[in-house]
Amino acid sequence: MIIMKTILSIAMAVALSATMTPTVHAAQQYNSFEEAQKKVTDTGYIVFFYPEGWDKYGEKLCKKLVADEAVRNAAGDAAMLLAPVYQRRNEETNAKAKKMMGNLGYPHDMSDISYPAIVFYEKGGRMYSTLCGETLMKASVPEVAKLVKQRLDAKNKQQTLLDKSGKATDLGEKMRLILASTRVEGVDWPQNIKDTMKKLDPSDTQGCIAALDFNFGIGGGESIEDITKRLDKVLENQLLTAWQKQRACATVIGHIRRSYGTMAGGPLITKYAKAMHKLDPKSALGVSAPVVMRDWVRVYRYGMGWSDGIIPAGPIPMQMHDVPMQKPGTYTVTFKLTTGRDGIRINRLRLMDGSKCIAADDTPRDVTWGNTEQTYTFTVKKALKKPVLEITYGNEPNKRSTWGNITVTPQ
Repeated sequence: MIIMKTILSIAMAVALSATMTPTVHAAQQYNSFEEAQKKVTDTGYIVFFYPEGWDKYGEKLCKKLVADEAVRNAAGDAAMLLAPVYQRRNEETNAKAKKMMGNLGYPHDMSDISYPAIVFYEKGGRMYSTLCGETLMKASVPEVAKLVKQRLDAKNKQQTLLDKSGKATDLGEKMRLILASTRVEGVDWPQNIKDTMKKLDPSDTQGCIAALDFNFGIGGGESIEDITKRLDKVLENQLLTAWQKQRACATVIGHIRRSYGTMAGGPLITKYAKAMHKLDPKSALGVSAPVVMRDWVRVYRYGMGWSDGIIPAGPIPMQMHDVPMQKPGTYTVTFKLTTGRDGIRINRLRLMDGSKCIAADDTPRDVTWGNTEQTYTFTVKKALKKPVLEITYGNEPNKRSTWGNITVTPQ
């Protein structure tokens, strides 16, 4: 009996001890910056900004969030502050704000911050992440707790990459780890990271600085061949993100549509829209790619001939489909001018079977009112599965008032 009572007493003591010991270390809210500064850890500060007196809902939301157990647990050992944002600032309100904010300071007035907001600061006071707008207003309290944890986890991930970079001996590995630290979603770049990269690799031998600053622009007068060559290299660059590549594709697609039209530029628009979709089908640009191919591509078909609406404002190859040249034999392709102020220049004519060139004539030819016809002769030795005439017109942008027929005749 004595042994049984002893065992029971020990069990009760253990159970009581378990109920008294917290299983999760929750963040502490402080009543002033001075108080928080004394206890702040490397996790830094999380400030809940609420609109004082001019947005009752925002004020109620922030006070609810900062007191919520799930949010506190998600914040770990961060120092939490509840800080007012005053619509009209004066000496009195500035003093009240200073008490809560200390040297942290408000997010810049001209930034994209809207209130209420949850703002994350490093221990030294640098702001590195923000939750505001619809992200905050539409989320439930448990969802806000998850978002808070995600931001802190992202900051830890970023620091881990920087720590690994510091230990790396190979310059390429070191630079790639630093570059990766700038791409952690949900947090700003590490402080002065570009200067750090320039000191490590002044000549950018690893290409990481260029990847960090990547912006695909199109120079005035740059040929479509040069533009697409640059874009193809971009798509092969392993240092660039899918989003960077997609934006480059979108830039080129827009340029092609404006400069060459949906018929002449159709094959290239299709090519880069497919690449844009493949890179990330669920992103905004990935989702838009099928719409681009549906609405921005017109097929150039046999029987259309040429017109001012077909001829592109530049020497871009156009693919005429459905040409009757499937069977083996000899065929003539005749360009005949019918109307218009200008003639037509053909810089190159190629007979293709899909993407394979069967025959070509690279000698520029002009169809004018003094010579209203030009005829090409091509020999097809084997049956073609997908015969296509690739025509590169050479008219200047202001000399496209011309209409004519293109006929294929078997000999």
